[in-house]
Amino acid sequence: MHELIDRPLASVEFVRDYIQLHFDGPTLTAYTPPTFRSASSEVLAWAQAGYRDALCDLIGSVVHCIEVQPDAVCLKFEGGSAVCVSLRDDDYRGPEALQFLTEAGQTWVA
Repeated sequence: MHELIDRPLASVEFVRDYIQLHFDGPTLTAYTPPTFRSASSEVLAWAQAGYRDALCDLIGSVVHCIEVQPDAVCLKFEGGSAVCVSLRDDDYRGPEALQFLTEAGQTWVA
């Protein structure tokens, strides 16, 4: 997933009950709905007012760093916003929380 560092978010795709973040090649598919955290620490979750707009407003923003922790994967963007996918068992909606497809076509699943 570290190949996303210094890449801008190209598009956000909402597909029924999951979200795809596209980076002109690599794609992060979040089956567990990610949370959005603004630079001012406001947290928005799936179906909250402003959630979709907040994610779409990140289009063009560059990934500054990625944190992979036991309970979450967080993409932190320049400017201070972040998108985090929970890896907690209680938050899973299916067999995996996320899938990352690299530019080379390799897949990482959590």
